Amino acid sequence: MAWYDRPIMRSEGVGTAVCAVGALVPGYLLVSPAQHESSVQALTRPTAVAFLSFLADVHATVERHFGPTTIFEHGSCRSEERRRSACISHSHVHLVPGRYALEQLGLPVRRFETLTGIVDIPPTERNQGYLMYREPDGMVCYAPDAGISQFFRRHIAKMLGRPDEWDYALFPDWANLRATQEALGSGSAPQQFVRARETDELLSA
Repeated sequence: MAWYDRPIMRSEGVGTAVCAVGALVPGYLLVSPAQHESSVQALTRPTAVAFLSFLADVHATVERHFGPTTIFEHGSCRSEERRRSACISHSHVHLVPGRYALEQLGLPVRRFETLTGIVDIPPTERNQGYLMYREPDGMVCYAPDAGISQFFRRHIAKMLGRPDEWDYALFPDWANLRATQEALGSGSAPQQFVRARETDELLSA
């Protein structure tokens, strides 16, 4: 396991949070469910509720250290032939400290009060690939996939005044990643938080 892949937070059988390679700002994490699916929306509802509870814990931790934090997902689809915003097929949610005026993108969004809203969308009404975001104190916004790689990261990089640095492979931003580890973990061996809630408690949302 590479040093940057060591978990910052983990809930056994539910999910893991790691520092994001290509951290546009300090505090940038990726949160993934333990179960392999292409998106949060593809998880079964009980699994999704447990994962979203863990995600809320991670989000709260990031906000305590780095301030108001934006959430987004490039929800991938099963069709390998279709161009999509997601770069990998395993579900992962981005937590990025800051506000980035994502409404300026003009996406045709459907709004929900909570993240479970996208899980409860009937299959016949779901997008084949989707974009999801929630800015600090805002509603959850759900839209069709724009078919542009790293769609939200492009916009955030532009808002930060570094429009060419959206590609995590070309701009890994190791300094920001290490700053995240120092704040949330121990640098060489980041602290792992293992939640011990019972399944019934996780599903009570």
